[in-house]
Amino acid sequence: MPPIWEVVGGADKGGILVRQGKELTSEPESSRLSTGALILEKEMHGERMRYFRLSGSGPEVGWVSLKVKDKAMVKRREEKRKPRVLALHGAPSNSNIMKFQTVQLRKLAGEDFEWLFLDGPCAWKPLPGSKVMNLAERTSVEKAIAKDKPFVQWYSHPELPLEELMTGKGQELDFDGVEYENVDEGVRFLDEYVKANAPIDVVVAFSQSGTLVAMLMDILRKAKKPIPWQLTVLFCGAMIDDPRYALEEPLASPALYVHGGDADPWGRHGERELPKMFTELEMLEHEDGHSFPSTPPRASEIYQRVLQRMYLACVDAL
Repeated sequence: MPPIWEVVGGADKGGILVRQGKELTSEPESSRLSTGALILEKEMHGERMRYFRLSGSGPEVGWVSLKVKDKAMVKRREEKRKPRVLALHGAPSNSNIMKFQTVQLRKLAGEDFEWLFLDGPCAWKPLPGSKVMNLAERTSVEKAIAKDKPFVQWYSHPELPLEELMTGKGQELDFDGVEYENVDEGVRFLDEYVKANAPIDVVVAFSQSGTLVAMLMDILRKAKKPIPWQLTVLFCGAMIDDPRYALEEPLASPALYVHGGDADPWGRHGERELPKMFTELEMLEHEDGHSFPSTPPRASEIYQRVLQRMYLACVDAL
């Protein structure tokens, strides 16, 4: 992980001076970088540093001096270990598909994080003829990306009786009357993995796994246990549609929800429900449907923001 620095100078001036280039004669920015801000080192040139701002106020990028007249302007924070990210696939899916889906985010992060990928504990099979995303037969492309791993899920849904199938149930998306099965198994499986692989700093969950993560967080809250990670990043998921598992109160834990807008069958549903579930929620929207964002420039903007939040969360953890 690149060094993270804290701005310690400029308290009497509203922050420190930022210039557009590494030369001391380059154009200054109109605003100052606030004292106490945390910045990520991007490039070092002698006593000058190009940074990316993680917190505080002022220019998001620019060049600052390490010292002015022998007085420190920024102070480096020492890293104790590489932050760890747990990446959880959707359903039906597997860790190979999640690795494929997170390529852009992981490429942007470089070698700064250690990534862990886990496969769900529940078997899955398609519902013949269904058009619902999580019930329909997988495409040849998905099967190729999955490689030798089966398609699995984090919890399951009851198999529909023949008479209901004959009426067309399960063929279209419906948020009413949703039932989950094997939730205890899924929650226990995830909880045990998190404990065995601690510390986990960030959880990145896609679709159904986000719902399981929210249910685990609620169980921990009820048991008066701390959430063992610092940030939850939810791509297209986390809504709890089975009322038996609905949260009694929102979770006081930082979360970031990224959804595909009107092109995402669950997008607006999540936009309505997640603010009720998390007290510290940031939402980002793209137009690529129920998937990780891929269309520029919005995809790059979202991944930059996600990475910024990940860095900041890990600063607090380390």
